[in-house]
Amino acid sequence: MVDLSQARRQPYAHQRVGVEALVAETHPPSGRIYPGCFALFDEMGVGKTKQLIDASQILHQEGAITRVLVVVPNSVRGVWYDNETGELSKHLWTSQPAVIAEYRGGSRKWFWVDGKPWHGSCSEAGMRAQDGLVWLITNYERIRMKAELEALLSWVSDGRTWLVLEESNAVKSHKSIQTKAAMALRRKCVRVTLLNGTPIDNSPADLYSQAAIMDPRILRCKDFYHFRGRYAKMGGYELKQIVGWHDLEEVQERLGPYVLRRLKRDCMDLPDKLEPVTLSVALEPKTWEMYKAMRDEMVAWVNEQSASIATQAGVKAMRLSQICSGWVGGVKDLILDEQAPDSALPDPEIREISSEKTDLLLSWIRDRLAEDPKFRLVVWCRFRPELLRLVRKVEMLDNMRVGCLIGGQSEAQRREALRLLDPETAPEGPTVVAGITSVGSMGITLAAAHTVVHLSNGTSLKHRLQADDRVHRPPQRNVVSYFDVVATGPQGQRTIDFAIVRALRNKQTLADWTAQAWVSALLEE
Repeated sequence: MVDLSQARRQPYAHQRVGVEALVAETHPPSGRIYPGCFALFDEMGVGKTKQLIDASQILHQEGAITRVLVVVPNSVRGVWYDNETGELSKHLWTSQPAVIAEYRGGSRKWFWVDGKPWHGSCSEAGMRAQDGLVWLITNYERIRMKAELEALLSWVSDGRTWLVLEESNAVKSHKSIQTKAAMALRRKCVRVTLLNGTPIDNSPADLYSQAAIMDPRILRCKDFYHFRGRYAKMGGYELKQIVGWHDLEEVQERLGPYVLRRLKRDCMDLPDKLEPVTLSVALEPKTWEMYKAMRDEMVAWVNEQSASIATQAGVKAMRLSQICSGWVGGVKDLILDEQAPDSALPDPEIREISSEKTDLLLSWIRDRLAEDPKFRLVVWCRFRPELLRLVRKVEMLDNMRVGCLIGGQSEAQRREALRLLDPETAPEGPTVVAGITSVGSMGITLAAAHTVVHLSNGTSLKHRLQADDRVHRPPQRNVVSYFDVVATGPQGQRTIDFAIVRALRNKQTLADWTAQAWVSALLEE
């Protein structure tokens, strides 16, 4: 049994099991014979990060590691690094000093001394933390760069570094530069751990590179093509496409000793997640005409000189989603030049055409505030213009605190938004935090709210699941409600919103849909 008496937050029973598994180098009784590799694939909200931080401090006390290199998606970097709201600041032990550095372009660092972030001089902190565990937080985008990778390879070459790959499906492609970089780092590190709540995005092929990074001997396949030849069913043009899988029980048996996965319902006493409710809103006649033109002719005229054009089924579906959300424009849109009406130029302009969804949500928020003056809400959007418009309008509500999670914002802005719905820092009073699903849905805690609205949905099932679980995690004590805002025609006609919401609720990843699948969905409207 590991000694976790020094932990600032005593772990749940299942977290103790996870810490023991992370600390153990091997476990022959279960078949875990290759040393220093493990995957913690607990469901989102079960506490993977805490388990790893606790295990790291035990291993540091034992002299097994001196450094931890954590590689994360760029949007998750602050979840680890931030010295106020980050996971390290929450779970580092009071008895052990630490140095936490961030590596991205320029390096920053802070010190953990005497059980709290150090605010004195750096030289004094360095002296007091010189024997502490050193954490280096970087992102997958950095390790793709040759110079950055070489620097990191030098940093981990001490022989006692633990490599942690957060959201490990970032290395699912055996061909990608970041996967090859992660493999190079693994060879220099004494340990590697993969963290992921959704390890399989698309198919069992996602597991090959993740297993190979841990140890190539686990699956006993010399490369991806060997793996594919053993377990995949090939078809399609010249039999070059994977159309199915077989003997996956064998893959599971080989991976089993090196993977720990628990579901929240099996190990935590959390309140229920209610089935999502649909909030329908009719498009205005003018918007509906534009929608039908894009659906039927692939061209939506904004005015006499501007048009949004889609030439492929997938692009067409995205344009229809944009129209449902009240705007058109951006990449691949076309504007006709008055002087040369037959020419087409890239149009960076984004044009608002309506606001039916936003207006419905504002009215709905006012109703909730009438019921509960302290109402707190998380809103997820697919499109940036839609989110920014919503934030502007919500800010006009009386006494409303509003936060935004969006690409390109400063770390101070992101930190302030997270503090609004972090259970430990959330202020009293009504609060709305709105975020872009693909940017802000990973690794954060928004459990001070228990209501989630998807104003528009993207095509990634992973992002949807991640977004939904930001509120359904400790210390949530309320039943969590979910709502999808979908647009209809003036007479209740179905739009692309219905196809997307239906697919996501059925646990389908639309990002993998073929053109024919999109065509079928559009024909079902």
